[in-house]
Amino acid sequence: MAAISQVDRQQMYARDVHRCIRCGAEQLLTCQHRAAVGMGGSKVQPRVLECVTACLECNMRFESDLQGEALRFGWKVRRWADAAAVPVFYPLEGIWCVLINDTRRPVTEAEAVAMMHAVYGQEQYEKWGLAA
Repeated sequence: MAAISQVDRQQMYARDVHRCIRCGAEQLLTCQHRAAVGMGGSKVQPRVLECVTACLECNMRFESDLQGEALRFGWKVRRWADAAAVPVFYPLEGIWCVLINDTRRPVTEAEAVAMMHAVYGQEQYEKWGLAA
């Protein structure tokens, strides 16, 4: 599995204000690959927009009890989805953003929901809302 480069990791941390995207922790930070890379994964190095900053605990929980929440808020994306088309919610700031390389562009909640519906369909996206 290809890892994010150190330069890209530092850009990701800076974009995410050096804290976990979900809980705001500033310690034990990791790179959360938004699209699954396990089981051998890809040899292609992930782009900054394909990753978000997560603490070790949240990163692990995104694969278990927080998976619905992570998908609903764009912290994870389905393997087949284009990460650039899936907005990310920053709950500590209360904003949705589109990730563009190492920067983020705020979008309204309505725009974010429309983008999620376009990628996943309204029914699936709403299911994740019930699970979160």
